[in-house]
Amino acid sequence: MTTDKKSGVLYNLAKQAKRRMKNYSKNAIQHLPYSKLAYSDSDQALYKKVCKLLEEEQIIINPINELIDKKYYDSLSLEGKQRYIFDLSDKYKEMKERYYKEHGLSKASSY
Repeated sequence: MTTDKKSGVLYNLAKQAKRRMKNYSKNAIQHLPYSKLAYSDSDQALYKKVCKLLEEEQIIINPINELIDKKYYDSLSLEGKQRYIFDLSDKYKEMKERYYKEHGLSKASSY
């Protein structure tokens, strides 16, 4: 009986998360706190971190974890944490592409 309750709770949490992800992807542009054309000072600092990660010799399995502002992340609600991770991953992808364009590298050489 307790297994059914746990799986029901887990199912509902997963369903809520999936709904939030769908809503997020539909409205992703509205949630982005930055413009692709102009970078703020914090974005420039983040870009420097991304460059440092990409220039390292070792393979980094979870680069987003390396970029997280842990104090800020810990202060967020569950939904805020998810939104923060989505925004940070979008920024990472954009900045990684920028890095490869600036250095004349192809995406295939990134792996």
